[in-house]
Amino acid sequence: MMLFRAIVLWTVQMLLFGIGIGTAGLLAHLFGPIIGQAFAIDELIPTALIFFTVAAALGWLGNRFWPEDWMHNPLL
Repeated sequence: MMLFRAIVLWTVQMLLFGIGIGTAGLLAHLFGPIIGQAFAIDELIPTALIFFTVAAALGWLGNRFWPEDWMHNPLL
């Protein structure tokens, strides 16, 4: 029963991911240049890279030095 539950969860996640990627791709194709100019995406990309790199490093350090038993998830 747990295997069936895991399979259903992964299937639903893949379906939702596919819908999200498809929608994002279509919208990027149709409105990408307009949105890129309006929000100056070329200036935001380095900032986003630095932000997510620092956030990932802090998350890794937190997991490495302050592990918690409740964080164990066999599906990950």
